[in-house]
Amino acid sequence: MMKKIFGLLILTGLISCQQNINCPYQIPVDQNDLLSVSTIIDHNFDSIRFNNLNQDICKGKYGNIHSLLIMNDSELIVEQYYGTGDRDELHFLASVTKGIVAILTGIAIDKGYIDSLNQPMLNYFPNYKAVETDERKYEITIEHLLTMTSGFEWDELSLPFTDPNNDGAKMDHSENLIDECLNLEMDTIPGTKYVYCGPNDIILGEIIKISSGKNIAEFAEKNLFKPLQIDEYRWSSTNDIFHAGGGLWMSSRSMLKIGQLLLNEGKIGATPVISKNWIDKMFTPYIEVKKPFYMGYQWRIANSEEGILIYHIPGNGGQLINIVPDLNLVFIITADNRGQKYPLGELIESVLRIHPEYKKKTKHR
Repeated sequence: MMKKIFGLLILTGLISCQQNINCPYQIPVDQNDLLSVSTIIDHNFDSIRFNNLNQDICKGKYGNIHSLLIMNDSELIVEQYYGTGDRDELHFLASVTKGIVAILTGIAIDKGYIDSLNQPMLNYFPNYKAVETDERKYEITIEHLLTMTSGFEWDELSLPFTDPNNDGAKMDHSENLIDECLNLEMDTIPGTKYVYCGPNDIILGEIIKISSGKNIAEFAEKNLFKPLQIDEYRWSSTNDIFHAGGGLWMSSRSMLKIGQLLLNEGKIGATPVISKNWIDKMFTPYIEVKKPFYMGYQWRIANSEEGILIYHIPGNGGQLINIVPDLNLVFIITADNRGQKYPLGELIESVLRIHPEYKKKTKHR
């Protein structure tokens, strides 16, 4: 016990002595919210590397970071908030929302609301099916929506999101989101090309509503958020159509719970929330995005610079849930770096390198 206390004193002393730093290591506090807590000393993390990382974040090396939370071996060991970030902040998740939509789709399949990944999209929208003339749209399945291979003509990446000609920006101003989505022109044969396309998730949200009788927020509340004790969140909508491609707001701790649930093979303790079978499918590479990234079901699969496998879901501005099975590690980042370039890959590598098993799992020396 004295060794641990001495280690913590050294850790906090090292950080507080850093020049121009105003964010010392904060020992996570038990909030009775399903997250067990510990310290980086108890988990033998590299405190010197952590000190340097913490200082770099405070100095703005990685832009405007709001939070960094790290969970190892099912215990929260780092809960750092920076700038305006705090534990109670509901952070705009942007496209991290898409990863949660993929989880909810899996739950809907597990519960039998959706029969198959191969079900055609238009089967859920008979009024649109009756008038559609492009045969390619009849081929779009739920799996195509999940893997960003629907074939829609869409571009929300070439122009800044602040540009009114950006497809995503135009969609956000629509008063009938599902009509806009289902009436998109086709560009390619479904299943053949990856195109980042938020409307896929809006359509998935409506399929969940049609099949379950609950809108996606109600479905999430009952089947995911309540079991995880996620009580505070909000999900934006327009005329009762939810922004399933990026409209969810959630706390950093809640984001961490999502990641930990997936690392725990879909269980809270012994209670299943989502099947391991679905998680395995969600994390199976389906199509290449851009080396080294591959697309699963909304979640991306990649290897770090040193060959560590990472499952992650990113959101505009620097939001991120990272799952690292080989290290039994989950970490999340929230930030406000919209429109800015920042070394996110370097930040991820820096987090990995404080883990005591990192060197054993890689060729890094």
